[in-house]
This record gives sequence, C-alpha cells and structure tokens, in this order.
Amino acid sequence: FLKRKAFFIWFTSLSFSVSLIGAITFLSIIMGLTKQVPVVDRSNIFTLLGFNQMTSSWEFVLIYFLLFLSLGCTIAKRKPHLTKQYFVFLLNHLGLWMIFFFAGLGYSNLNRYVMYVEIGETQWRVYDKDSKVVELPIAIQLNNFTIEEYIPKLAVIDKKTGEVLPKDKPVYFQIDTNSKEEFSFNCYKIKLKKYIHNAVRNSDTSYKEVPMKASCPAALVEIRNNNKVKSHWISAGNKMQIPMFTDIDSNLALVMTPSEAKSFISNIEVYTQEGGYYKEENLRVNYPLRAGNWRIYQYGYDNNMGKMSSYSSFELVYDPWLNMVYLGIGLLALGSFLLIIFGKNYKK
Repeated sequence: FLKRKAFFIWFTSLSFSVSLIGAITFLSIIMGLTKQVPVVDRSNIFTLLGFNQMTSSWEFVLIYFLLFLSLGCTIAKRKPHLTKQYFVFLLNHLGLWMIFFFAGLGYSNLNRYVMYVEIGETQWRVYDKDSKVVELPIAIQLNNFTIEEYIPKLAVIDKKTGEVLPKDKPVYFQIDTNSKEEFSFNCYKIKLKKYIHNAVRNSDTSYKEVPMKASCPAALVEIRNNNKVKSHWISAGNKMQIPMFTDIDSNLALVMTPSEAKSFISNIEVYTQEGGYYKEENLRVNYPLRAGNWRIYQYGYDNNMGKMSSYSSFELVYDPWLNMVYLGIGLLALGSFLLIIFGKNYKK
C-alpha cells in the first residue's frame, strides 16, 4: 500500500538519496575543518549551529536518521528475486544499512577510558570524565614494560645560549654505527670512534656497556682542527645519569640529543568479569588486544622517566556493536566486488 504513495516514492527516490548523501558529506567536511570541542560561543555561528560537536548536532543527527530510514525503505520496497541483480543490490544496500544502524548504536554505547597500571600490579579502576573512580568489569596485569629507542643525534650548540647551530637552520648529525663517517662544522672535523646504546658511567670521563633500564646512549667522538686532535665521551644522560658534553672551543660544545622512543611494548594479562582470560606479550601502539567487546590499546608511559617508567597506560574502548559494523563492511565490500565481476552482465 505504501509503495504507491507519492511521499514513499519520493522518500526512496534516487534524487532524495543523493541529496542526503551530499548533505552528510558537506557536514563531514565541515567537521573535518572545524575543531571539535565542547565550547559554546554565542558570537560564533558555527558553535551556535553545533558544528563544534558535529556528531551531536541536530543537523547531523536528522540527516543521519533520514538517510538510515530512506535506505531501509529502499531495501523493503524492492521485491525479492532469485537473480544476481537482486543479490548484489541486497549485499550493497544491506551492508550499508548495517553500518549506519550499528555505528549509531555503537556511538551511543561507546565507552572510552585510560587505565594506568604499575609494573607487577593488577588494575581495574579508572577515572571517568568527571574524575570519579569507576570499577570496570575488566582487569589488566602488567608483567613487564620495555621501550625501544632510536639512535640519537649529535649537535653543536652555543655554550652561552644553549641553541643548536646554525641558529637560522639548526643541523643535527645522525649517528651511523656502520659507516662512522666524519661530520664537518666550520673548520672542525667530528668523527665517531665508538657508540654504546646501553651505557653507564665507568668513570668520570668514560662509559661501559651495561644493559639495564638506567642506561643511556653514549658515544666516543674525535674532534680535529688542523693538527689538534682530541677524543671525549658524550651522552645525553637521563634521570639517573648526568649528561656529558665536550667543548669544541671557548664558544661551542658538542652534545648528544635525547633518544626518541621508537616503540614501547607492554607484556600484559587481561581478566574479565565473565571469566575470560587473555594474554599479550607484545602489546604495541596501533595493535590492540581484543578482549570480548573491549579493545585495549597501548597508550603511553611516564615520559619524564623514559625507559625507567614504572607504569604503562592503556586506552580501553568498549563497543559491543563493532563486530556488526565489520560485518556490514564485509557485505558492502562483497557486493562491490561482485558488481565489478559481473560488469556489463549485471542486469542480466
């Protein structure tokens, strides 16, 4: 009965669908170009329209809802046929409908927390956005935490100001343990003689290799100027070791930059209230651990302590509908693939 109504025909028409897709694309572009922060500024038309919180604005919700309904009605009005045309149509439209439906449910049920866990301890408590303690139905035990660091760089600084030279375009010399090539700065030649990635003080002027968390990179460098040659150890140091540098002349000094983290890895065990148990020995950034409806991401550590950080932090994301979204994406991908395969024979 509804299929013959003018409103239903218009509501499921191609022109209306294209208009909705264009509108939601336009709002998405605005969202990408506008800072999304919960701030109300009466003098700013963008914040008054809710564009600073786009996914919560009435415009976005209305168009999203209309697109969801229009897509569902389009699927419902199509008479089922045992043809590949209908099969491809159903895969594409049903997959897209599932993405819209379950993504909407997931957004309303999504919970995101950051949990800080000390090495050797088990934690299940977090703070919510109001700084109140929340006990989660999931616990994380941190067995070990390690950091891999890049090989540091060398730099020439002004001893009075501490600025890296030249001031207009600072130059950093990357340490290469394989080539040990010379670096030139003004009339000075700088050569790497020895490099230790995990070093501790052996004396007031030397280092030795000791693989421990309190160690830091150190390098023995040779500086030549005409016939004058001098060798000296330099190191950026850390919270446990004092930095060491060497004077080039009365105004310049050669220093080592602090090491940058290459990756940080947590060895964890996860327990859920339902009795689930999960273990991940190498939890890295962008490689989450799935524990039921939870996704556990490596989040951070104590940046001030570096390798000696006593804790690791994790981002826990609860989204019970994510698997259904993935299923919708799979159906849509399969429908698109079949559409390409059938090609010109699609309507036959």
